[in-house]
Amino acid sequence: MKKLSKLLVCTLVITMLCAMLSACSSNEVSEEPKNEKETTEDSRYGGTIVVAQKMTPPHLDSDKSTDWAISSIMNHVYEGLFEFDKNFEAQPHLAKGYEITDGGKTYNVKLREKVLFHNGKEMTSEDVIASFNRWVKNNDAGNMIAPYFDKAEIVGPYEINFKFKENYAPFINILASHVSNQKMVVRPKEVIEKFGDDIITEHIGTGPYKFVKWTPDQQVELAKFEEYAPSELPSSMLAGERKAYADNIVIQFVKEQAVRVAGVQTGEFQFAEEAPQDQYDMFESNPDINTVIVKPDGMEMLIINEGIAPFDNINARKALVHAIDMKEQGRGMIGDERFWDLEGCLYPKGNIWYDEDSGKGIYNDYDLEKSKELLKKAGYDGTPIVIVSGQDDKVEKQGAITLKNQLEKAGFKVELQLFDRPTVVEKRSKKEGWNLHLSYFYKSVPDPQVHEAWTGTNAWISNWDDEDSHEMDEVFARMKKETDFEKRHEIVKEFYNKAWDTVPYINMLDYSRLHITNKELKGYTNGCQPFFWNTWLEK
Repeated sequence: MKKLSKLLVCTLVITMLCAMLSACSSNEVSEEPKNEKETTEDSRYGGTIVVAQKMTPPHLDSDKSTDWAISSIMNHVYEGLFEFDKNFEAQPHLAKGYEITDGGKTYNVKLREKVLFHNGKEMTSEDVIASFNRWVKNNDAGNMIAPYFDKAEIVGPYEINFKFKENYAPFINILASHVSNQKMVVRPKEVIEKFGDDIITEHIGTGPYKFVKWTPDQQVELAKFEEYAPSELPSSMLAGERKAYADNIVIQFVKEQAVRVAGVQTGEFQFAEEAPQDQYDMFESNPDINTVIVKPDGMEMLIINEGIAPFDNINARKALVHAIDMKEQGRGMIGDERFWDLEGCLYPKGNIWYDEDSGKGIYNDYDLEKSKELLKKAGYDGTPIVIVSGQDDKVEKQGAITLKNQLEKAGFKVELQLFDRPTVVEKRSKKEGWNLHLSYFYKSVPDPQVHEAWTGTNAWISNWDDEDSHEMDEVFARMKKETDFEKRHEIVKEFYNKAWDTVPYINMLDYSRLHITNKELKGYTNGCQPFFWNTWLEK
């Protein structure tokens, strides 16, 4: 059962990371808009917000795909029992609250009352149970929970017990997961029964906007839900109160970056994702445009193959740490320092899992002499280190070139192999033939438990299997069972410390993308994905 669990967790995180290019996260609001005018509450209502989204979703059923283009649209339509606030702490949303009983094996969840679906029906426990059971079976996050889950029982029309076979501490965070469509959203029971495990095409949620129409490869149209029942908690990123100011939201699929930018400049679009960073100063000088630097967003990770020499030796991995000048990597990979930061912790500042001491004295400790000494201690014989990297990703390619130059100064012999993305994925899936690989990871995953999939024994593509990896497995086993936050946070710190002691990978730097908005869009919050409740048009 444990081996099955690890495989399922691994699958979850791989699919999550592959979808990263269309995702973002933040605990900050966007920069203060230029020429902001005071507005009354009543003046904010009305109009249509037009959004230029770069990716076209395959469909709109979040349980059946990890494509982030789905949730960036359907977050307006569907809601979760729990949603993350700006500190990435899960807050009750459709749920009113919860209690952990039975020694940690049962989660008693109470629902809010008088929450209406878009068809006018009230949400009850039966809808939640039906949605949950479908999610466990069809969603990758549900698959992650399944090995530990026992059953869900209706206690009353607004109360449910979720029972586990053993303590499972990440449950609430996984339910609220804001990445790769993992969130458990609530749909009407009759819709679940109608479609079963097939892709749902009849979209009825509880959110501030109703689904109106999807024109494949063109756009999705949403309309304000007049009977929406908002949370009474204060608005904070995805959590809390959601107000639908605009009458309609139209999300257009615009692959060409130049077209997205031009549309914001002319007022055709109020929002465009992923504008070119090298045009930032031009955008800033334009009074018709506001810029949004997404922080935190992603991080560039150096993946290490510990299954073969030389990095099966811990001293060779430590030599890597001291051979890398992270600032030089940032300049080489991305350039403009406004779009990258150095951070030794896997979670950003402000996140409840952040630890300011993570990596202290090790991260960004550039010391060539120490690196050479450790390399000698590892018995490195001069066999070329193979860096496998994508040639069609500018950041990854430039990062690999910069890394090669740095490692050679420390005494490594390096061979850089550049391929298209499918070939890179195929190469790194094998134990032999590669040593290092740069990969873009999401900075704020929903729970530290998901790091198990690429940190422990034989996790993801690391091929790590020694005494240290088995000790790391034990850390994650304790983390999985501890439901007290303070005690669990101490275990998470153990994980951070052991990761820097054993170096199964290196989180190199944080990386931010750039969005732009038209000046008439007000109240936009720089959140985990673009969302447009609590956002209005200045008339």
